[in-house]
Amino acid sequence: MAGLNIQLNADERPAVIGGGDRAAARPLAALARAGLTVRLCCANPEPWLRDLIESRAIDWRPRPATAADVAAARLVIAASAEPACVRDLRRLATDAGRLFHDAVTGGGDFVFEPPESTPAARDDPWQHVQVCLVGAGPGDPGLLTLDGERALRGADVVLYDRLVSPRLLSWAPAHAERVFVGKRRGHHHYRQPELNRHMIALARAGRRVLRLKGGDPFVFGRGGEELVELAAAGVATRAIPGITAGSGCATYADIPLTHRDHAAGCEFLTAHGQAGEMRHDWAALVRSRHTLVIYMGVMALTNLCPALVAHGMDPDTPAALIERGTTPEQRVLTGSVTSLPATARRHTVTSPAVLIVGSVVSLRETVRAARRGRLPDPAVDHPPVPRA
Repeated sequence: MAGLNIQLNADERPAVIGGGDRAAARPLAALARAGLTVRLCCANPEPWLRDLIESRAIDWRPRPATAADVAAARLVIAASAEPACVRDLRRLATDAGRLFHDAVTGGGDFVFEPPESTPAARDDPWQHVQVCLVGAGPGDPGLLTLDGERALRGADVVLYDRLVSPRLLSWAPAHAERVFVGKRRGHHHYRQPELNRHMIALARAGRRVLRLKGGDPFVFGRGGEELVELAAAGVATRAIPGITAGSGCATYADIPLTHRDHAAGCEFLTAHGQAGEMRHDWAALVRSRHTLVIYMGVMALTNLCPALVAHGMDPDTPAALIERGTTPEQRVLTGSVTSLPATARRHTVTSPAVLIVGSVVSLRETVRAARRGRLPDPAVDHPPVPRA
């Protein structure tokens, strides 16, 4: 529509918002950027507004807007799907000579536009949600997604795993409770059923619960089990994906999982089944010629590598074991599917480690050789340096 862009200088007069619907999000963000104070007039604000109310970032009046509110305001905004509420606010604004905006339809005397230099604000990840299952990535804190960071900064309780970077915990609010619920082989701080019950109890108590899991919650992370239990208990839950260890560690080790000259696909496997066994179709895995990415790789070496060779894999197939991938302690051992187990024992590799089997592993040395040829000192290699 045709119009004129104007700029308001901030003063003590508030902008009055009538109604606490989700439509208030965009006006609130714009008013906060402009430094204008906000008075929210509504009896029942939506849950996502409560943090702003409790922190006194907005002046909440638990009632409809009055003529006195509007008379003291610079702007009047209706954020309600109720036609009567919008009609009353429009009438009050007109009588008082105030500019009016309907946040639901976008109509009225003025509109809110996002700044040209910044993208439009995203939804709050905690809207209508009590639990967020967040993938922290394989170790480097820089691999946490933007949505994951935003959810972390709004949490009341953070339940975190062993492989989560300590730096991520510092991004949670100062008031947030941080609880280690990780698992080590043979030792569990929380058994899974107990952890599920704990999350449900915290959510029902009104806490924002962030379950921070290494890698991706839905790739060998038992996030699927947690999601099912939370849904069955009626707890509103959101899952935010993370970079899974198989992908992140391979990338930091200069091993592409697919390549047109080497592998048309890749398969993610676990070395540890529900009862400890490995139930894989070994012959099908060998026939596929796909890159194999095996989680809990240290455990896999003793049984998996011989099983692959026994079912027809070339004993000289390249293989790599990536220990503590994407962290400053990352170590990469390479060899063949038959030689790598002995190499890992000799170097005392410990978990966490990811095993990669396939001809793509040979590309790591191709890349390293190309780098050495371009560097002044051929003995120096410059792989990406993970953040602490």
